[in-house]
Amino acid sequence: MSKAKIKFLKRLDKKLLCPLCQSVFKQPWQTSCGHQFCFECLQALLRAASPTCPIDGNTIARDSSFHDKCCEREVLDLPCFCQYEARGCNWRGELRHVQAHGESCEYTDVVCRECKSLMERRLLENHKVNKCINRRSQCIHCGAEVRDSALKDHFKTCTKFPINCILSCGKEAIPRDLMKEHMTVECPNSEVPCHFTLYGCKFKGKRDELQRHVEASIKSHLDLLNQSSYELKVRGQEMEEGLARLQSKLSGCGKQICRQNEQLAASNTSIQMQQTKISKAEREICEQREDLDKLLRDSKLVENTQGFVVSLQMDEILETLKENETKATQLKRELSRLSSKIPNPYEPRRVHDLATDHRLERAENQLSSHETQLSENSLQIEMLEATSYDGFYIWKIDHYSRKYQDALSERTASIYSPPFYVGRFGYKVSVRLDPNGDGIGKGTHISLFFVVMRGEYDAILPWPFVQKVHFRLVDQDKIRDIVETYHPDPNSSSTKRPTSNMNIASGSPTFVSQVEVRKGGYIRGDTMFIKVTVDMANPPGELAR
Repeated sequence: MSKAKIKFLKRLDKKLLCPLCQSVFKQPWQTSCGHQFCFECLQALLRAASPTCPIDGNTIARDSSFHDKCCEREVLDLPCFCQYEARGCNWRGELRHVQAHGESCEYTDVVCRECKSLMERRLLENHKVNKCINRRSQCIHCGAEVRDSALKDHFKTCTKFPINCILSCGKEAIPRDLMKEHMTVECPNSEVPCHFTLYGCKFKGKRDELQRHVEASIKSHLDLLNQSSYELKVRGQEMEEGLARLQSKLSGCGKQICRQNEQLAASNTSIQMQQTKISKAEREICEQREDLDKLLRDSKLVENTQGFVVSLQMDEILETLKENETKATQLKRELSRLSSKIPNPYEPRRVHDLATDHRLERAENQLSSHETQLSENSLQIEMLEATSYDGFYIWKIDHYSRKYQDALSERTASIYSPPFYVGRFGYKVSVRLDPNGDGIGKGTHISLFFVVMRGEYDAILPWPFVQKVHFRLVDQDKIRDIVETYHPDPNSSSTKRPTSNMNIASGSPTFVSQVEVRKGGYIRGDTMFIKVTVDMANPPGELAR
């Protein structure tokens, strides 16, 4: 309720008035000397350096004063009028009920939510319906709902608002969206072209002038029709001459088709001769596939042998790959040459020709598959060259700015290091980096996680994985590396024996802030280095042997 002063039914006893503010007590407090004051008035006295009672001069203190409940009950029992008696409210009651009455009093001030105007509660409903400038009104023309204050502006663009003809023909109340149709179809003041415009008449005038023009221009319109008829006749003669020339060319094309048929017969003979070469190419592709199978077996052997054997077999496999790639190139050239010998005839091919094409296409597909397998084998060799077996790995991340942009646009949020091993026959692991962060570090930090992968020796290794992992972001200016140690949680699914290709990554979502990375020397030449060391001081189980 507002701050209007409350009037009481009876004259107030002076003992219920605060000696400081001279108003009825509000939260009366009694001091140690027995005098009473409003709580706020007492607080003002106590803020003095040496507070004293204004009545008897005795020293007063907060600790020796108390809330006078008895006096407060007397005050709340006082009968009074509503604060808005002057506005017409007839309510009377005890002072303690004034606030509750004010929450429903029809004469108290309230604010309109729409326009923020202040008014008595009893006037609010009528204001909302009839007076509020922001009340919702319905356009009588198009039915759209708009604010009452914006109704006039709406009429300026309303598609159904009635307006007079803009060409002043005298017609009124035309809906705005039908004005164009009115001018095109019926308005006598619209400018329209003559019906003979297609034949060259230049007349354009008001609709009511058109009929007079037609009646007065019969001779000129006939002249235009005669001229148009003559031009059509000349054009027809030209078309007949052109048709004769086309027929002559068609006769020449027939002779050319005969020559093409002769060439096609010769080409068929040549294709039959080439079929033997195609069969030979298919056999070579089969041999190449056998070589690939051997390479794959050798690649698996590389992963299970000692370092010096790996080096020797690596050189041998790479040399074989080069030879296979040379053979594949030669095969592709031969197939391309065979395909180019087939002409493009003007009549449908025979079934024999189509079968030859299918065979050529199948050979090319096999060759493409062969080259794909060669590429995959080369990639596998490169991964073997980068593999580490002692729990220590240096991850070189090239083109970091591009990888960061990919993460920022959520095209590729995470990148993974090549897998490495904790011991020759140990755990297979990897490292995941999120350039734009993950979890609580998303958008502010670089996140770094450790990933346990499914390996060849998981069946004989102890689980869960509990070895400490040390991450080190290398400062290429050699000032300060950023180091953090990851302690695996033995109860986490991230450290259990993998049942899929890799476990859920676990590590540090706030490894280093984006700001710190850019300030230091951690990225040079768009390249970042991360050292990963798995603690092998006390390897468990099979790793200790």
